[in-house]
Amino acid sequence: MKLSKIILALGAVSAASFVFAANPASYATNSIKAANVKHLETGVDTDTPTYIDKAAIKIVDSTAKGNVANNKPVAFAKMDKVAKNPAVRALASGVIGKDRNGVTVANLYRMTGVWHLIPGMPDHSKLGRLSYAQVGNLDVYFGDWSNVAPSAAVGTKGTNYTAFYSGTGRTTNLPTTGTATYTVKGINQYHTQNTALLNGTLKADFGKRTLNGEMKRAGLNVAINNATINTAQASFEGKATANKVAGTTHGHFFGNQGAAIAGVADFGLNHAYNTAFGGTKTGK
Repeated sequence: MKLSKIILALGAVSAASFVFAANPASYATNSIKAANVKHLETGVDTDTPTYIDKAAIKIVDSTAKGNVANNKPVAFAKMDKVAKNPAVRALASGVIGKDRNGVTVANLYRMTGVWHLIPGMPDHSKLGRLSYAQVGNLDVYFGDWSNVAPSAAVGTKGTNYTAFYSGTGRTTNLPTTGTATYTVKGINQYHTQNTALLNGTLKADFGKRTLNGEMKRAGLNVAINNATINTAQASFEGKATANKVAGTTHGHFFGNQGAAIAGVADFGLNHAYNTAFGGTKTGK
């Protein structure tokens, strides 16, 4: 299929209207946080009319010059729409697509060569690699990112590895009594499609305001150890471990009465263990 058809496919991607979801909440574990280092920031889309106030990320690069896609927020809902487009799936399967785990992997650093010939399209090749999954059908996403150089081979790990979550619709009526069990999945070092997910459960005790549980895959066990729930903010914070390495966890509850959860486990200098997770309430 000719390049002109790629242009038409990308230009034809549009999104249905979404109900505005207030109360955004997000967090990123950037291992290098210096101002002059390319890094990921979380928040909401403030630029694209159809996606205003939807959960988004931005790849910040203070050194970027010219017509580049850096330093501009982009909504996950917009990226999902692009990834689902049949023409994009056929012509750009090595750039962006959803795998059998339900994780979208965007190898944006591969958008070199003919991609630069698309009129008006900013250079995406300096955005690195992004992998993310949606929590249920909410505007809540979690995943990881690496700064990968343009034209690098697929699977290149890159630098400044970051785990994150970004969502809207933070809970405003979190229970103050009772318990809830969340079935969660975790994303860690997701450099290529179909990387193994972590799977597990987290249990919230709203009366005691604690969150505990674990998620694991072969070779990696991440545990949340008695994190404290802040009812007013619908958030949690506390200790985490990964294969006995000490770290911290940060996260939020989303939806009606805490229908869903998303968060990260952050291990500082041991950032290879940094894990993003999310899931929905499946029991008491």
